[in-house]
Amino acid sequence: MDCVEVLKELPSESVDLVIADPPYYRMKGEFDFVFQSVPQYLAWCTEWVRECHRILKPTGAFYCWGSSQMIDKLSVEVLDKFDWIKRNLIVWNYRTGRPAKATYRNEAEFLWFYSNHLHEINNDAVRIPYDEGGEKDKRKNPKGKSCGNVWEFPRIMPNYKESTGHPTQKPEKLAERIILASSMPDALVFIPFAGSGSEIVQCMKQGRNYIASEINDSYIQDIILPRIAATNKAIK
Repeated sequence: MDCVEVLKELPSESVDLVIADPPYYRMKGEFDFVFQSVPQYLAWCTEWVRECHRILKPTGAFYCWGSSQMIDKLSVEVLDKFDWIKRNLIVWNYRTGRPAKATYRNEAEFLWFYSNHLHEINNDAVRIPYDEGGEKDKRKNPKGKSCGNVWEFPRIMPNYKESTGHPTQKPEKLAERIILASSMPDALVFIPFAGSGSEIVQCMKQGRNYIASEINDSYIQDIILPRIAATNKAIK
């Protein structure tokens, strides 16, 4: 089903976390080229974001992926219009990209983190190791330093075991960090654009409930359902 249809069936203030990875607008994949103009794209984003805002609990969090070409417009013309808090612009630094003559090489994608007013990050769940030598300072937290807004994980390459063939698949490590930071076990996560199913898999591995929507039947049948079956088998 289309995510807007699913969203309209969900009760208000019923979801703990939303992880959205929508089409970026004319970047990669057929789904990125269905919009005829930027205003049309932003109007569509407003429609599904409005419903995401409605279903979030007062303690809920909303994460939304985007590209450097559109992430600023998405914030100013869509996300900022709702009554929640702009927490962070997170940078996924994957450190690879194609060289370009007129621009610097793109080595990152961007993630807006908004939340309702009562949301708190589970900092201890996403701590990272100190740089070599830093862990010896007794004033520092022995569990590691708090997570910053630059996340360094490699992209999924075709020869990786995790690869599904989806054109814009994101690594599970990204979803894992979001889920651990902004939800607790047994929380309900909504995934409006299931795509390759990475967020679904991590919900299963981290003990979260989920509702996910996807309109591309081949993604559902050929990628998502097999990943769900494999994950069920692995965690039993």
